[in-house]
Amino acid sequence: MSRSGAEPRQAISVQEAIAAAQDALDQMGGLWIEAEVFEYRGPYRGSGHYYFKLRDEEAQLDVKMWAGVASRALRCELAEGQKVLAHGRFDIWAKRGNLSFILDQVEDAGAGDLARRFELLKARLREEGLFDDARKRPLPRRPRNVALLTAYPSAAAADVLRTLEESAAPFEVWLRPTRVQGAEAAADLVAGLEEAARARPDLVLLTRGGGSLEDLWAFNEEAVVRAVAACPVPVLAAIGHESDSCLCDFAADARAKTPTAAAVELCQGWEEARQRCAALAEALEAAGREGLAAGGRRLRELRLLLREQRPSRRVERLKDRLHQLHAELVLASGRRLQRRRLSLERAGRGLSSASPASRAGWLRQRLAGLGARLEAGSPTALLERGYALVELPGRPGFLRRAADAAVGQAIRVRLARGELDARVEGHPAAGESGGQQRQDGRE
Repeated sequence: MSRSGAEPRQAISVQEAIAAAQDALDQMGGLWIEAEVFEYRGPYRGSGHYYFKLRDEEAQLDVKMWAGVASRALRCELAEGQKVLAHGRFDIWAKRGNLSFILDQVEDAGAGDLARRFELLKARLREEGLFDDARKRPLPRRPRNVALLTAYPSAAAADVLRTLEESAAPFEVWLRPTRVQGAEAAADLVAGLEEAARARPDLVLLTRGGGSLEDLWAFNEEAVVRAVAACPVPVLAAIGHESDSCLCDFAADARAKTPTAAAVELCQGWEEARQRCAALAEALEAAGREGLAAGGRRLRELRLLLREQRPSRRVERLKDRLHQLHAELVLASGRRLQRRRLSLERAGRGLSSASPASRAGWLRQRLAGLGARLEAGSPTALLERGYALVELPGRPGFLRRAADAAVGQAIRVRLARGELDARVEGHPAAGESGGQQRQDGRE
């Protein structure tokens, strides 16, 4: 019962209040948030869900990303303290009344800045004339010496080398392995282009597989773009997939959609030459047959003429002359056919003598050597020599400092054969200690 003169109170349940708040949040729809990753521990063991926080100088927010969307939602690698752009919607967990932000897309905050830098540098270099068609050189129709600049081993390198080998064209490939991604990639690409210029090949093929704007950024660095434009040898760029674009594409003399498409383009001139030789051989053979047929017709005409001539001596002279002409005709036709056949055989040997089989054998030997070096430096080889790797359960990577493990904390020791579960009893010297705050979340 309400007091006299007071309005009756309209009360609702907690569940109804949360439902009303959720409806209001749903009406807001998706939001983009720029913030810093805080208390990041990677995917939750067992479920694969992500639970961490986003914060700025004034506030922080619990966020969740479900395992089912993580593969398409993560546009970058996450790390503690990283600046990100996150898209999602607000959600309330009714049982506890907790407000959280459900993520459906996360990308590095620098990606937007990269796009802006891309457009600014593109406009400036275009004004300088670096992308003008007038300065681009035609690619050689039948290159023999090709400088290949790409990551090795890689799918792009394998596609290019396989396509060139299958063409059976006389290619000599100078492979210069380069970094194509990361902080040191730009300097390595510039050095590779300079080395290729000194080697004086017929053509430089600059290539790598597809990736995001960040992955391909080395090919947008000003130093690399200028090195491509300044290269004294024609440059064919085949960077990424058909939809990818980088500034090196505009600076190069020509661009191919994919690494495989670039290799096919290099083979095209040799394939046309092979087809032309085959056509010439057919025409020569047809001409020889026609010459023999014409000689036969002339011979039959002379025989008819001889029958009409009665004087025996004249007939004998004409017969002798006829036989002589026939022998000369046969001999000349045979010689002509022999010369043409020898010319065709020399042309065929020229196409096949430079087969890349020897180059492939050398590459296999080098690959075997590199594999041995890689095996010698692998963590498995180190473990066989008595070393061990220590992990903190629930945390990615291996332990590097004793201070990172608290006294009493469980650890896992990986040996060459098998693993040991252990616990930290103490540190030989005074170190940092302290537990980690447990994060509560639902799977």
